[in-house]
Order: sequence, then C-alpha cells, then structure tokens
Amino acid sequence: MIMVLRLLLTLYCAVILSSCQSSAPLASDTGTFKVLVVNSNSTLPRYNVPGQAFKKMMGELELVQVDLAGDEHPIDTLQDTINANSINAIYCIGAKALGSIDYLGGNTPVVYSSVLSWREFQNRKHFFGVTDGVAPAAQLAWFKHFFPDINRIGVLYSETTEDVIQDAQKSAEALSLTLQASRLNAETREQKIMELLATTEAIWILPDPVVLDSEANTITLFELAHDKRIPVFAYNPFFMDLGATLSINADLATTGRQAALMIQSLKQGISPDNSIQFPAGSNVSLNLRKVQQYDLSLDSDALNSVSELLDH
Repeated sequence: MIMVLRLLLTLYCAVILSSCQSSAPLASDTGTFKVLVVNSNSTLPRYNVPGQAFKKMMGELELVQVDLAGDEHPIDTLQDTINANSINAIYCIGAKALGSIDYLGGNTPVVYSSVLSWREFQNRKHFFGVTDGVAPAAQLAWFKHFFPDINRIGVLYSETTEDVIQDAQKSAEALSLTLQASRLNAETREQKIMELLATTEAIWILPDPVVLDSEANTITLFELAHDKRIPVFAYNPFFMDLGATLSINADLATTGRQAALMIQSLKQGISPDNSIQFPAGSNVSLNLRKVQQYDLSLDSDALNSVSELLDH
C-alpha cells in the first residue's frame, strides 16, 4: 500500500513539474489576438495571484483588463468594453467575472478559474476552466500520506458532487481506504453528520453548495466533528480558521498559468485537451493543534510538504 501511495504522489508531482510550474512567458507572436481579462476583485489574493501569474505567462500578447471590485453594474461595464475592443478570448477570475460574462452570451471562448461553482459551467459551449480544488485522487493520497493510520473517511455529498464521489471511491480502494459517502439533504442534515461521525475516523468536505449551503451550517459541521474529536479534511485554507485539521489547497499561481496555456491553445486554433482541468499544483495546510488535541498519529516525514503550519 505504501508503494501505491508513493506512486500516486510521485505521478501527481510529475504533473506539477511538467505542466505548469514554468514561469516562462508564452510566445510573443501578438498578431491581432486580444484577450479580455476580467477579475472579480484583484485586491483579494485569491483572485490577484492567478491574475498576475496569467499576465506573466502571456508575455507580450495584448490584454484588456477589467477589475469588477465594487462595480455595481458589471454587465454594463463588460458590454461596453467588448463593444470597444475586438476580443478573441476571455479569461475570468472568480464567480462575479464568470457570471457576468455568461449573462452576456456570445461565442467568444471563455477560460475561467477560482470559481467555486464551476460545475454549473462545465457543459457550456466555448467554456474552458480550471477547477477550484485539487483532484480528489490527489487529496486522498495526501490524506493517507499524513495520517496513515486513518482508514475510514466519511464524506457528505449531494447530486452536485455525485460524479466526484464515484471517482473518489476508485481512488480510495487503490489506497486501501474505506470511503463512506452519505448523500445529504436539508431534512436529514444533522442526522447524516452524526451517523458519519459515529462510524468514521475523519470527515472530508467537498466544494458542494448543498453540503456547505450556509456559514451557520458549515460552522455546525465543524463543531460537531470537534465534539467527537474527529478531524476534518478540507480543500481551502479558510477552513483552517473553522478548525480543519488538514487542507489540500489549489496553488493559485498554477491555476493562472494553466489558464494561460488554455488561451495559448485557443490562439493556435486548438481546443484544450480537456475543457475542465484540475489544478496541477497544490499547497498543504496543517493544524498541528488539532493533531495534538485528537491524539492523531502523524507521519513526521510528511511535515516537509506543509506550506502552512498552525502550531499555537
């Protein structure tokens, strides 16, 4: 099993190194190709980091940049910008940017990243995106790497993430993990949570809008898990403030570089190989306080992979 785990992590890292970590700009053959870059709010690192990485990769290609922070009429702003420019492709960073462009319609190719609700757009024609979270198989491999004694992981899901669960089950089997998935609805929320907490050794949360439908319900989930001394594994560092033990987070700069590679393919008249791509890079956040509180067995060698450590 250890060999399988190491193989999965090695293959995952190989993707990172080969795909997107190079910061070399794209070819500077500008021609008449013009890209509209729409940022939901560039003052937030979540949106600024991929935007800066994207611009660096684009080199000398002409960019028309729009920041929607504080804009109460984003659709009008974007329509005016598009009318004033000959736009060949659009890069949207964040849900506000993507939702506004989607409302406008049109046939211009759209690439997006940093969008939690990306599944709503995965079947849109001319839309290409980088998901908001690391591939489930890679997340499970990291979980096993850090906590090799944890074998039963519970996960709540809805019809929105049903396809994720199907893929994750296969990955869990390869890692000798038991993935106990429970489909949730509003009427049975707390019952389902308590059932999982009673029969599993950790809870894994997905970017599911039904499971995480409100701040209050999300906080309740973490409180119930804490009462049972059950670690929560997450996909974004902001969950660390709620009490997550481990989070495998998408590397934001990498998502911007992946978006740039998609734009480059479109510039060459080639559709990207996959209309939806998982981030090829990741960062790891670990809450050492929770590890100690719950008396968890942690593989000390895994600490070398930690990007953010909460220890006091």
